[in-house]
Amino acid sequence: MVRISGGSLTEQRRVRLIASDLDGTLFGPDHHVTARTAAAVQAAVSAGIHVVAATGRSTTSAIPRIAPVEVIETAVCSNGSLIHDLPSRATTDRFPIDPMMVDRLFASVSAIDQRFAFCWETDHGNGWDDAFDDIAFVHEDLGEERGLDRRPIVSDRTTKIMVRHPSIAQEELREFLVPLIADRLTVSTSGVQFVEITGVGVDKATAVAELCSRWGIERQDVVAFGDNHNDASLLSWAGHGIAMGNASAAARDAADDVIGTNADDAVAQWIEALLTTR
Repeated sequence: MVRISGGSLTEQRRVRLIASDLDGTLFGPDHHVTARTAAAVQAAVSAGIHVVAATGRSTTSAIPRIAPVEVIETAVCSNGSLIHDLPSRATTDRFPIDPMMVDRLFASVSAIDQRFAFCWETDHGNGWDDAFDDIAFVHEDLGEERGLDRRPIVSDRTTKIMVRHPSIAQEELREFLVPLIADRLTVSTSGVQFVEITGVGVDKATAVAELCSRWGIERQDVVAFGDNHNDASLLSWAGHGIAMGNASAAARDAADDVIGTNADDAVAQWIEALLTTR
């Protein structure tokens, strides 16, 4: 079993699973996996370690970008709302928002300020308000055409809702919205101008925990990497949470350690060091 020293460099940790965010973490600044990182991940899997991608991206954009690594077989997408199996090309699990909560969210936020705009991911396609057009038409997750020209309905399984405002963005927008949402939905940010909303208690940590339960892996044997607010729960939950040098304050505060940046292949460097301790 692979072991690595903990933050104190004295405590020996067993590593059975690595869960890594993609953008700003496993990916370089160009949002692709470098050859060095791909080789490090392949070596980790060869050593018997599960490597799971954990991203805010939907399967539409996440899967093509991690496919070149070849050995990542499981992806947690849409901030924990989806689990995708790469070998079978199937989304095996969906953790949608309760339909009644979806309705209440749209109604309550719109009543506060008509300038709020929404985008939504469902199992019947994606849709967005006209005020989201400038993002949607260049966003890999959404494509150039609306899959839905209506708001989600009860029969849809809505996995993520994005909310934007013309003058409030990122963490300020999250802090503004959280007290105003009636239900205890999960509201996170990932460095973009809108916030991302998933179901009650649904985040990257809960999805990775579900995988660990199925695979018989204890949380203390999990190492997680991330760089943003939507990684904080995972970094806090994992046995060893590691924030990138380019991470937000929320990610740094949740982590046990901070390493180099994604521009320096810091995740690859960490894995390489891990494997030398075998």
